[in-house]
Amino acid sequence: MAKVLIVDDDPDCVELLTIHLLRRGHTVLGAKDGPDALETASWERPDLILLDLRMPSVDGIRVIEILRGNDLTADTPVILMSAADREWATRRLPNDPLVRFLEKPLDFETLNGMITELLPAALS
Repeated sequence: MAKVLIVDDDPDCVELLTIHLLRRGHTVLGAKDGPDALETASWERPDLILLDLRMPSVDGIRVIEILRGNDLTADTPVILMSAADREWATRRLPNDPLVRFLEKPLDFETLNGMITELLPAALS
């Protein structure tokens, strides 16, 4: 199974995602904000990152830009999550085949599909 980094400043969202992913057999890491996410991603090298769009200090789009500039994290798939207006959020998404957008409130069936799509069969 995969090592998944959850990055969200909402502890309730982190808890829900953690429970869901653990039940599916994944290893779960957590980060509370963008800087914490970047440090954890560099050290832990997750297979997938679930990333909140709107966070204090460094937003999800900037985190993706920094991840892509680091050789250790350049190819890490990302699912960007947000309760923001879908049209507004998707206009901000980078043109990157390893990035998907998931609206909040979370639909776990859609999330599972994205995980399967982004990760090799052995990890999903």
